[in-house]
Amino acid sequence: MNTVAEEVKVIPNRTMEIANLYHKQSMALINLALTHNKLAIEASHQRAAELLQVNDTHAFSELVSKHMVNQVKEYLDFAVNAFQMGFESHAQVMDIFQNQIENNRTLTNEVLKSHALSGNPITTVAMVAVKNALDSSHAFLSNAKSLALETAASASSAISSKTK
Repeated sequence: MNTVAEEVKVIPNRTMEIANLYHKQSMALINLALTHNKLAIEASHQRAAELLQVNDTHAFSELVSKHMVNQVKEYLDFAVNAFQMGFESHAQVMDIFQNQIENNRTLTNEVLKSHALSGNPITTVAMVAVKNALDSSHAFLSNAKSLALETAASASSAISSKTK
């Protein structure tokens, strides 16, 4: 049973990992928002300066339309970046959950293989049921992780193709 006790000590605190990830993502989102606001203020000043230099009403109307389109693009870029950060953090959380399942499966296997339980037919049935449940959970989380990574990759490619 020493092996099981050692396994329990080795399993990291997943709650702290998720809290650290949340903190890191919150700071990154705040930084993204501040950067966006700074760029929006600078662009606003630039647009105002351009509008003050225009004397023709037709050119003024075209410039206002151009500025509006650029401003919408800037806000959409901000939204896409925020969504991409969300998808990436979702994939990281899925990694944490997958590691938790792997650690729990290892721990469960160690417990069920202990000498106190060996040779007991009920243990064998329970072990098969637990193994099937863990395999199903593992497959589900693997699929969810791959979907989250594909979504983040498609968001990244959309962003990179948009900025070209």
